[in-house]
Amino acid sequence: MQKEVKLAMAGGKPVRKKPFPKYPVFGNEEIKAAIRVIKSGKLCAQVGKEVEAFEREFAAYHGIGHAIAVSNGTTALHTAIAACGIGVGDEVIVPPYTFLATATSVLMQNAIPVFADIERETLGLDARCVEKNITRNTRGIIIVHMNGYPAAHLEEILEMAKRRKIFIIEDCSHAHGAEYKGKKAGTFGDISIFSFQQKKNLSLGEGGMIITPARDLDEKARAFRAFGNLPLAYNYRMTELHGAIGRVRLKQLDRQNAVRRKNAEYLDKKLTGIRGIVPQLPHPGTKPVYYNYVVKYNEKALGVSRKDFIAAIEAEGIPLPLIYTPLYRHPTFQIKDAYNKGCPFSCPYYKYTRKPVYEDGACPVAEETCDRANIEIKIHPPAATNDMADIVKAFKKVAAVLQEQRRK
Repeated sequence: MQKEVKLAMAGGKPVRKKPFPKYPVFGNEEIKAAIRVIKSGKLCAQVGKEVEAFEREFAAYHGIGHAIAVSNGTTALHTAIAACGIGVGDEVIVPPYTFLATATSVLMQNAIPVFADIERETLGLDARCVEKNITRNTRGIIIVHMNGYPAAHLEEILEMAKRRKIFIIEDCSHAHGAEYKGKKAGTFGDISIFSFQQKKNLSLGEGGMIITPARDLDEKARAFRAFGNLPLAYNYRMTELHGAIGRVRLKQLDRQNAVRRKNAEYLDKKLTGIRGIVPQLPHPGTKPVYYNYVVKYNEKALGVSRKDFIAAIEAEGIPLPLIYTPLYRHPTFQIKDAYNKGCPFSCPYYKYTRKPVYEDGACPVAEETCDRANIEIKIHPPAATNDMADIVKAFKKVAAVLQEQRRK
């Protein structure tokens, strides 16, 4: 008689007891870079050379003319939007499945975020939904390469924007080193941004970068970043410590992304065929970098909610944090009062042709993705094949037990 398998949450032995490898790992090279800056006595980019060198090296890595380092990904977004001249009375189309700052940075420039739904294949903006949401007020579209998977409808949206003279801003916060048809993510739009926050593929703890092929956008972004000769500018500078560590980490990026891809290929192979689980495979012609490895969960196939399935997997020792919800559910977009007195939503300069929708039902694919379908797994190095094997064991175990329970 075959021994009954018991889930860890029901008192059985978990697949894994030891924690997953810590990420990020900072080594001797990063320590040496930090010490070099401290010994120089120049921690501010205005007097040091590290940030300037990091900008040059980051631009060269992307084969693009200009890179502007800033304090974090949010300030990078704000600066990019401002450099495009977007402001009061303007609309910017954004996806609802992304980090909050993609949309709130539009508000920071007194413009209005308009949410367009995503497509199912790479979870990037759906070109058809983008076109439906373009109005006479549309000045920008923010394309997000979510989870490190390059967006599938990139060329269609670029053509659409070019025809209508709308700025394209790429949010590459998850996509350092990702490629679409042999070109790096971030090199398709008018201006693009990256985040270097603690969890990112290029992790500096904090920091951000803007890249652009256009000299005029570079000049405007630099002025906006550091009290330039503009009607209003900010102090969004990166520190020399972050610049020095960034130079070290940039050299490691391709090697670490190769590990992420190896881990993802293992999961693609081993998770395929498990009932109720479908790995999100790369779109043809793209090279993802897997800030998150994504699988689709089918509640009907296994008979329990995604929430309960994730709880069972986590009890087996595999961390699966649920992070994303459609952004229009956030209080910012329910209150609609970013600057008091209803601004910018009720600004007299905002002559909307139709009000943006911030209610459930606005973007059904994003809602399904966030509420029921997506499971996002961290596979950053130093996690390796043995760690991926434990993920597979846990998924197979839980799925098999759930199937057996349905038969009884």
